[in-house]
Amino acid sequence: MGYLSDMLSKEYGNLEVREVYSTKLGETDVEILEVSVGGEKFIAMFQSVPVKENLYKWSIIITSAHNTRTLKGMDTLEGIKLALKSSIEAMMAGMGKG
Repeated sequence: MGYLSDMLSKEYGNLEVREVYSTKLGETDVEILEVSVGGEKFIAMFQSVPVKENLYKWSIIITSAHNTRTLKGMDTLEGIKLALKSSIEAMMAGMGKG
């Protein structure tokens, strides 16, 4: 599994994470996940590429039947984790599951 699927599985025990697609395109890691929580689903598309030691350029699109969130940045793994957690929690709250 990739970074996003591992992080979601560790941080949120109530999520069912299914990896739809995962690959490496040159230096870029790409993941597409289907995430289920309480009968609702959302799709997360995440990509990251190392810029230098412990610094990554990344982007994520998270979409559900209710809304879509798009983020991008250049951060350390800890910064990426914080940004992803806030987006996942906002998505779950929008679905009435957070």
